[in-house]
Amino acid sequence: MDVQELLKFADGLVFTKIGKHLDDLQQAVVRGTWQGKRYSEISKEVHCTERHVRNVASKLWQTLSEILDEDVMKSNLRSTMERYEFSKISNSGYFNLVHKGNINVCTETPHPPTTPQNSPPTQTSTEDDTQPKLRLDLRDAPELKTFYNYPNSPLTALENAIARQNCRLLTITGMTGTGKSAIARNLIPQIQSQFDRIIWRSLRTSPPLETTLKTLIQFLSNQPEINIPANTDTQLSILIETLRENRCLIVLDDVQQILSSGQLAGNYKPGYENYGTLFKLIGEIPHNSCLILNSWEPPSDILTFTDDNSAVCLLPPLTGLGEAATEILREKGLLDEETWPELIELYQGNPLWLKLVAQTINNLFGGRVSQYLSYQPVFLGDELTPILQQHYQRLSEIEKQAIGLISNESEPVLLTQLMAKCQGSQRELLKGIQSLDRRGIIAKLSCEAETVFTIPPVLKQYVKMVAE
Repeated sequence: MDVQELLKFADGLVFTKIGKHLDDLQQAVVRGTWQGKRYSEISKEVHCTERHVRNVASKLWQTLSEILDEDVMKSNLRSTMERYEFSKISNSGYFNLVHKGNINVCTETPHPPTTPQNSPPTQTSTEDDTQPKLRLDLRDAPELKTFYNYPNSPLTALENAIARQNCRLLTITGMTGTGKSAIARNLIPQIQSQFDRIIWRSLRTSPPLETTLKTLIQFLSNQPEINIPANTDTQLSILIETLRENRCLIVLDDVQQILSSGQLAGNYKPGYENYGTLFKLIGEIPHNSCLILNSWEPPSDILTFTDDNSAVCLLPPLTGLGEAATEILREKGLLDEETWPELIELYQGNPLWLKLVAQTINNLFGGRVSQYLSYQPVFLGDELTPILQQHYQRLSEIEKQAIGLISNESEPVLLTQLMAKCQGSQRELLKGIQSLDRRGIIAKLSCEAETVFTIPPVLKQYVKMVAE
């Protein structure tokens, strides 16, 4: 038995037991075990902690033990599996049947993490190959890496919205580094058994709607591009009909790239307004599928049909990991653990921001967090400054004025205080505050039955730096 055969067999056994295929990390564990690697070596290959790899492996060995009715562990996985014979993959490459006792398993050709996910082979979702097969196109999706779960997990909220509420349109928003793509990517293995087709596309290059529609239709309906009409209205009709006939999951990442800078949140760039028609149709017309939008901010027209529409779900903007962020600091080998909560609060628990500052602390302060925190003001660094600059440059003038006023205050500020200091229309200031809230840039806090506003200390420091 070679490693590929082992992967196919293990995948089939697990699918029979729990109805889910091995994910990328589980495949890496099986492959590494077959190759005699230690968990520490596997963890470096998949870019996550050794503890996480051990936990995943332990659960996998337990599942296999229950299926095979004997103890399966790292030390005997290879010898145990080799005692079970199974047939070779059929010429189609899609599935083969495994027989051992009363086990009759349909297995798929596995896709190692190192293999580009370019329209991978169809996965079988049932033992009867006359039934629909799951088709995946995750070529634009990020790799599965260590996932740091949030308080009040948005992953759980998304899974519930899709599985129980049958939501047709969902948004995941927040600033760079908050984990939007990671959440959506980690959601897929948990819900993929509910879908016939899953496709992930990034809008980072700002493709026109026609290009996006052709890509979606070509994959979801399995049509050659030459058969797809050029007319946008016809394309939208074909897409909606496809979403009715099949249960499809579409993830559109980097949606902010079709939205304008220098305006209030959610306005489309000139020439991209027709994306609003796509989102409106998917959100309002009954069908069996789901669209997830990942963006720094939600498109503004989506807000107009969410209040009375349970099929549309806008998650609150992601902020930070909270206490869960300590795992990042531990992985980076930082010292002075008693000061970590202060560092996490300073950087709002943003996973990317914390990873960047951890590098600085290791390089300049030998990992000593207390020494870093003794320096004032907050040091932004060459890595974080461009990220903050991108977000700041997208703001409208009234939004810049609003966060400038908030940055000048040492404590959270009341809306009435902001209005008293505003040099323009109070009505426009209210719009600016609302827009900043939709971007996840300001935080709202309750203080003695009143709402006060603040912004992350890191962003506050950047705004002051820009004003100097």
